[in-house]
Amino acid sequence: MRLIPISLLFLVLITFLTSCSDEANERSLSEKFADYSTQNQQVIFSGRLNIKDILKNADYQHIPKLNNLISKELLAFNQGIYVDSGICFTVEGLFNSDGTPSEINVFATLKNKDSIQDKIASLGLLLEHGKNIDFALGTGYGVAIQANVVLFHFQEQGTITQQQFTTIFKDLNEESTPIASHEPTETGAIELLTHLDHIYELYKQSNAITLDKLQQKEVDQLLQDATLNTTIRFEAGGITINTKHHFSESLKKRMLFDTQTSQSISSLAKGNATLGVSMHLNPMNIQTFVEDFNPEFFEQLGQTQGNIALGMMALGNRPVTNLLGGQLAFLYFGEHDSHSAYIALGDEGKTISNLARSFFSKNPLYTLNIHEKAIIATSKSHIASHQEVILPTFAKDFGTHGLDFFMDVAAYNAKQPALVGEYPFLNVISWVKITATNEGSTIRIQGKDKSKGILKQVVDIYVGLIKESI
Repeated sequence: MRLIPISLLFLVLITFLTSCSDEANERSLSEKFADYSTQNQQVIFSGRLNIKDILKNADYQHIPKLNNLISKELLAFNQGIYVDSGICFTVEGLFNSDGTPSEINVFATLKNKDSIQDKIASLGLLLEHGKNIDFALGTGYGVAIQANVVLFHFQEQGTITQQQFTTIFKDLNEESTPIASHEPTETGAIELLTHLDHIYELYKQSNAITLDKLQQKEVDQLLQDATLNTTIRFEAGGITINTKHHFSESLKKRMLFDTQTSQSISSLAKGNATLGVSMHLNPMNIQTFVEDFNPEFFEQLGQTQGNIALGMMALGNRPVTNLLGGQLAFLYFGEHDSHSAYIALGDEGKTISNLARSFFSKNPLYTLNIHEKAIIATSKSHIASHQEVILPTFAKDFGTHGLDFFMDVAAYNAKQPALVGEYPFLNVISWVKITATNEGSTIRIQGKDKSKGILKQVVDIYVGLIKESI
């Protein structure tokens, strides 16, 4: 008789362990979403939004009407879904002529089904029940619930059906052969993946891209699993946008920036720079890329009339490498409203220099220094106020990347008041800096007040303008 309770206990224990194992093996929404967005060829953008991080930076609570509106909606959603864990989204299909995507899907983890049902009812939608799915259909949008996932679906054209929801959830839950998903390695208010491989396939299917078989095979290899991984973070009164390139080795070898970079500003005019652009290019990669994928391009330029045709004749069979030495730089000096530009010349630099002397030697606006391998142009109005180029503190590494851009917005605004009047948000920006290499890029926008979120600073500017107009 004692064997029966022991057998039952053993059976219960096995059942418990099995159920725990199933729970442990259950994939999270984040894991499912990573597979879904990578495997689904219709997905051109995917990512996550940290709604609270964005709203916190805007500090909307100090504006009573906005606080009442947002807080009410946020509370309603927070009762039904886990807002704090982030909202996943995909943009799917090619953009229409007006720039609208075919579909947008937003996924969230379910917290309380009754709250979501109440929210659906408040939208005037009727919740219907299907097999393992609840759904509500609207015009151009709909909501569906399956297990612990809530799906908000938006589409530009056509009628939304239950089958669409069923298909999306089937794809979301399907376990497939793992491929590189390039999940964000950093967390931020917004995390975005641009699926270059999917975009290429969609355009190829729509016949918007026409290549011969050899070209198509190479492009297929170049763009295999190619994505851009972008993270947007709010930091010290500003915003930082980091993008990393996840490219095949064959694509990396074709990248346009030169990996051997150094400052290229020593030949420019001296003074206090307010804005600057610098590029270090790989002319050979540019030349071969055009030759491989658009070989008629240079021939068509040569058949034009005027200075372009004359220039193409002078540049010979390899116009890019003959023209460009790879370095270009530009500086704007706000105190004198003047600028200076530099371009390094390629293998036929001497020929280009002679042409430049012929056409521009008597230019009334610029002083030209023409050398065999470089041309420097500076505004005749420029006055050298220093013995060297003075860069803003935040841009001391200017000219050392594939691409560099900086703008001392505060100093620039002092000389361009009309620009600020047209774009009031410039009043809150102190400076902007962009750097890029073949591996990725960084954009930093710094607000004037480091103690306030940059979104709050922008909101305050426009609220102030509204108050002035009342």
